[in-house]
Amino acid sequence: MTVGFDGIRTVDADSPLSYYDRLVIASLGMEFPRDTFMVYSPDSTDDRGMSWLLSIANVHNKTPYKALIKWTWRNRSGIFTDFHRHGVKVFHGMDAILPTGKGKEPVKMVNTVRDLTFKRFMDDYSWLERINRNSRIKKACRRADRVIATSEFIKKQIVDRYNISPDKIDVIYTAFRDEYVERRNDEVMLTNVRAKYHMPSRFVLGITDFNSLGNLETLLRAFAKLEDKKIDLVLIGSKNDYYRSMKKLATSLNIDDRIVRVSSVNKHNFNALYMLAQAFVDPSLNDGIGQTIIESMISGTPVVASDSGCHREVGADAALYFKPNDVDELAAHLNAVLTDENKRQAMIQAGLDHAAQFSQQAMAQKTMHTYNKARGRE
Repeated sequence: MTVGFDGIRTVDADSPLSYYDRLVIASLGMEFPRDTFMVYSPDSTDDRGMSWLLSIANVHNKTPYKALIKWTWRNRSGIFTDFHRHGVKVFHGMDAILPTGKGKEPVKMVNTVRDLTFKRFMDDYSWLERINRNSRIKKACRRADRVIATSEFIKKQIVDRYNISPDKIDVIYTAFRDEYVERRNDEVMLTNVRAKYHMPSRFVLGITDFNSLGNLETLLRAFAKLEDKKIDLVLIGSKNDYYRSMKKLATSLNIDDRIVRVSSVNKHNFNALYMLAQAFVDPSLNDGIGQTIIESMISGTPVVASDSGCHREVGADAALYFKPNDVDELAAHLNAVLTDENKRQAMIQAGLDHAAQFSQQAMAQKTMHTYNKARGRE
């Protein structure tokens, strides 16, 4: 079978969504070598991540064959000409956009929804952005033969907000990359990554958006309460107005000299950062995927996360959770992980056991099952 993908984000190296897209497509390509996977995008790219994806023999990047306006080709009927040429049976909208129109032969449509933050935290989005996203996702969900939600948390929102039948929606969790297990004992890699990013000897790793939904304020206030004053907090992200305001807060809390910010990290190095950390914290308020929790656990790092979004759903009993704005509860959890070695080791083992189910093979098998359901071939 030939499957097509909406690749507008997949080929964009600067998009935070491209990593998820590439992981899904790569997992399918490796698990189903007899099938063909076409990534359709107006433009191509040769960045490292895309080169890795296209190194899989049955994955190909396709740009417009005949199209005066590339964006029209992607969103409307022009792309169906290429579907016919390539024998595409299923088209997977990775960015909640499905092409309109019809081709010479029917193509089944699958749509993935992974983020509906704009529906719950409307003040963080302009009215035009809310209208655009809402219209796009609603149309794609209604047009699709099957819908993939990245968590039960997202599925419930799709059902409630767009009146989509739950029977039409499959929940497929994201996966950790196979190399996370393969590289777990690679001491050379750990040494190189520590030096490359100037990592402190002992630190808590926090991966969260630098905005109000990232809930960084709660993390900073809890970090200031830790018993261990010789441990640092590593944050990943570019400076913006919100981060600058949080730096002022850190100064007022007398922890600014213990905050290490890394502007960006190559995705291939995240595994090492998880492993180097004494604990991982995800304080975000509306995560619909939970990828950082899965990746941290499979790397052998204890996880503390806000009890919001899909965190408890993904992390189950292998993580510790705090009420999103409860500074004292977060501080207590971190103190327990950092000072009680028996508890830390128990959490590490529980995380490894739990995260093992989120393999690339499992994600690929479930995604292919959805394609077959779309074609009426369960």
